[in-house]
Amino acid sequence: GLIESTDSVSIKGECDIEITNTKTGKKFNIPYGNIHVVKMANVSREIIFEKIRFDADIRIISTKSDKKIIVNGKRYCGSIILKINNRKKLTVVNELGIEKYICGIMTKEVSPSWSVESLKAQAVVARTYAIKNFNRHGDNGFDLCCKTHCQVYGGFDSEDERSNKAVYATDGEVLKYNGEIINAFYSSSCGGRTENVINVWSDSGTKNPEYLAGVKCGFCKADKWHNWLRTISLKTVKSSLLSAGYKVGDVKKIKTLGTTQSGRIKEVLIEHSKGKLYLQSSKFRSAIDTNIIRSTNFSVKTKKGTAYFNGHGWGHGVGMCQWGAKGMAENGWDYK
Repeated sequence: GLIESTDSVSIKGECDIEITNTKTGKKFNIPYGNIHVVKMANVSREIIFEKIRFDADIRIISTKSDKKIIVNGKRYCGSIILKINNRKKLTVVNELGIEKYICGIMTKEVSPSWSVESLKAQAVVARTYAIKNFNRHGDNGFDLCCKTHCQVYGGFDSEDERSNKAVYATDGEVLKYNGEIINAFYSSSCGGRTENVINVWSDSGTKNPEYLAGVKCGFCKADKWHNWLRTISLKTVKSSLLSAGYKVGDVKKIKTLGTTQSGRIKEVLIEHSKGKLYLQSSKFRSAIDTNIIRSTNFSVKTKKGTAYFNGHGWGHGVGMCQWGAKGMAENGWDYK
């Protein structure tokens, strides 16, 4: 899924494009040239493409296999499907093969300049995660979204020759445990030790399989976020918690309660003018901003209306440490 619930979208082909009404099978050829603004009709449940009206979803393909479809200025392989959703708006879907999909993920997750073995490892975990989570957005009319909720996908414009080679060098390879494809989580850098999955998503009924148990890393020290500092006003903390739906007064103090085996915080206590709020550390991190509180491996001090965070690593820490994989590859490990 590229775009959900929009009133219009711009479509252009790198050559002639063919539009198919998915209900009737009727096809229309649109000559190469113009940028086409496709809209939903104001009253009827119809898609308007130039002067053609469609009362069902449409599929758009290039008439030449090596040419791309351009959606809102970005190029995509495969076909583009415009769906009419329940709100009489357009949902834009890119349909393509799994390997091309992984090619469009790679540079959004790691640098294509990294060692080839670490790129291969990333390709395997991204492919495994995608296949395991097929139909995650089935109710929205597509398998996976293009955001961090699934995996960040940038289409053809985000591809790189080096990372593409890593994808095709591992073509079709996935990770299995006891014969089943695993949920192959990964994060940017673990700060020295990965985390047990149950310590991060315990409220979702997540089991703690052996392959998602925390282990020592020691290979991710080159990451600039291996050690990080952050200063946040308590007023900002209050505002962020309120925006996340937590009813708090003026924040007075922030305390950490307990640590996991990996050194990450189990729980955060926020003392405020209306009482106390206990939050699982991952929920606190999400409420503040995961780009500010980069992991739950931190200590915090509050003084004169300000919170001072001292942390390690970036991400939830479950599964593969990407910077750890980079460090291992540079130390002679292969991707397997």
